[in-house]
Amino acid sequence: MTRPPLVTLTTDFGAGSGYPAQVKAVLLSALPEARIVDVSHEVPAFDLLAGALLLEACVPWFPREAVHLAVVDPGVGTVRRALCVVDPEGRRLVGPDNGLLTPFLGPGAAVRELVTGPLLPAPRSATFHGRDLFAPAAAHLARGGAPEALGPELRDPVRLPWPAAVRAGDELRGEALRADGFGNLVTSIRVADLTGPVTAAFAGGRPARFVRTFGEGAPGELLALVGSGGRVELAVREGSAAAALGATRGIPVRLLLGPPGGAC
Repeated sequence: MTRPPLVTLTTDFGAGSGYPAQVKAVLLSALPEARIVDVSHEVPAFDLLAGALLLEACVPWFPREAVHLAVVDPGVGTVRRALCVVDPEGRRLVGPDNGLLTPFLGPGAAVRELVTGPLLPAPRSATFHGRDLFAPAAAHLARGGAPEALGPELRDPVRLPWPAAVRAGDELRGEALRADGFGNLVTSIRVADLTGPVTAAFAGGRPARFVRTFGEGAPGELLALVGSGGRVELAVREGSAAAALGATRGIPVRLLLGPPGGAC
């Protein structure tokens, strides 16, 4: 049995703004049977890195046939381009060409520029491409339309500088990138970077005990652990690491690693 089309929405519009409803109205007018999932409409305003990290964490969990519409777009209405991306795993995304889709622009990705024409009418508003351009493009893909029909191939999409961990001897260095709704801080250190057991952790110069899960910490204790998104996170049990450390981004993080196979 063929499943109804599935479209996800990730924006900085604000859940109560009315803008998500307008995007959904366009999608449902084109695809009345569509299932629409709100990943979030609370990405911090204009925060491309936070939006990209949220997409990185959430998009891979959806069925491959889903179409992902993402809008964090401070340059809407300017000369910035609009994209359709099909990543190497076949995931399809539409959004602005400003780095928001960076996690899906790896080798093998097929990128096209959205162009207006018979398939994509010119936007009614210069300030709402989410409704007027990206929603029609997402509807086209969700009904089985070919990405090739949306526009020409693009070889130079904008990519964000993508923070990564740096290894120095037995030390792994990274930084906090964003806070989730609990105040946990997602960092640039990925689980794949942990080539040995973590023997000590520091955040902004403060010790953070490395644990397996939040419940291993004492209430109010600063912790480091591998989060569900595959990145090391900073947390405070029953509290907020962002509040405890006074920031959500740029806090230096250091992990000391033991030899592979050693005891944690």
